[in-house]
Amino acid sequence: MLRSSLRLLLCAVTLALLLTGFSAWADEASPDPDVVYFIGGELAPDSDVSGDDEDVSGETQAGEEEPPQEDKASVVTGGEDDVEATEEPAEEPEFTEEAPVEPEQEVSEGLALLENQELEAVSEQPRQEKARRFFGPMPTRNQHPVHLMFYNFPAERAKVLPDGDSEFVFRFEGSSNMVKKAEAGTIADLDLEGWNYTLEYQQGTRWGELSVRVPIRDNTHGFMDNIIDGWHGLLGLPRGDRPDYPANDYHFLIRNADGAVLNFPSDRLGIADVSLAWKGEITSSPRSTLAYRAAVKLPTGDANDGLGSGGTDFGVGLAYERLWHRWAGYANLNYIFIGTPDFAGFEANNVWTGSIACEYRLRPTWWVTGQVNFAQYPLSTGTGTLDRDSNELLFGFHKLLGKRLLFSGGFTEDMRTDTAPDFGIIGELRWRF
Repeated sequence: MLRSSLRLLLCAVTLALLLTGFSAWADEASPDPDVVYFIGGELAPDSDVSGDDEDVSGETQAGEEEPPQEDKASVVTGGEDDVEATEEPAEEPEFTEEAPVEPEQEVSEGLALLENQELEAVSEQPRQEKARRFFGPMPTRNQHPVHLMFYNFPAERAKVLPDGDSEFVFRFEGSSNMVKKAEAGTIADLDLEGWNYTLEYQQGTRWGELSVRVPIRDNTHGFMDNIIDGWHGLLGLPRGDRPDYPANDYHFLIRNADGAVLNFPSDRLGIADVSLAWKGEITSSPRSTLAYRAAVKLPTGDANDGLGSGGTDFGVGLAYERLWHRWAGYANLNYIFIGTPDFAGFEANNVWTGSIACEYRLRPTWWVTGQVNFAQYPLSTGTGTLDRDSNELLFGFHKLLGKRLLFSGGFTEDMRTDTAPDFGIIGELRWRF
């Protein structure tokens, strides 16, 4: 009887211990309610905080670890600010364009379901297209030999250099001209090739952009006459007077009905009229900019050699640009106040000039441009052919050669004969530092 009682008591104790251990194991294996709610994308219900969990000062009891205060959702998604940063990275002062880098995310295996849900939500949002980097229209002006003796703004974008940034530019432009006209007692005999080399320095300030341009000009016999004549014949364009005169000849003669004469010698390489220009932004946003321009041309070139007018010219103008994802549009409008030139017997005129251009981002380091320049004639010669407004068509490209080095090139064709060069080429090397 005693043994039976002892056995019964021993079995009862053993069963009680087993039940106690199983209950403790079940408690440890059950998931944390907060984790369950978090994985399911729900918020845990608010619970009353008793005095046993937290003292009066708000500090946790000794021996307990303070829970992390970081928002778990921000760890998974990278934060709303990070997503916006990848859409519109801050523009760097260099020419290069780098793709935005996605922030790395560390997500635990248990939260993979929530990560997928978050990424799907982000991917369903409409993608906002951001404006890419562009470099503006072809930086040139009418290269007609009479136009070049007076001031005109080169075509350029409205955006100014950031404060503290500088650019050095070397630009070369070559143009071939042939005008053989005799009208109402006036004679225009222009048969020459002009080469212009410009050294330009640009400095960005907190108020705007300052530019100094030093042109070097050489009116020569040239070498392009036969090339241009063959080019026009191949494309079916008008050949003008070229088949009737010797190739690569030189004449720079204009005589009006009153007997006043402009007659400049060839191969007089020298500094032409230096100019100072200022550009400031009126309104600006990441996609559009409106700017004003002002400039003065100093009579540093020798007017007797056709390297300048001998007068001081002033110019004012507006520049506008609009940027899209792959396209950009530009417009310039200027008014030039022509100073009294050293050409006795000829009347100088204030003129309107301008340009309209579009640019397309072809590849990550290639841009192509199309452009139309127009300008009124700055000198009254009495020859109706010359004294008309000029229109010319330009095609060109921009190519990134390095992080801070850009090359631009292109060519021009006259849309209205005799008012702009028959053919011209442009090349520019731009270095930002």
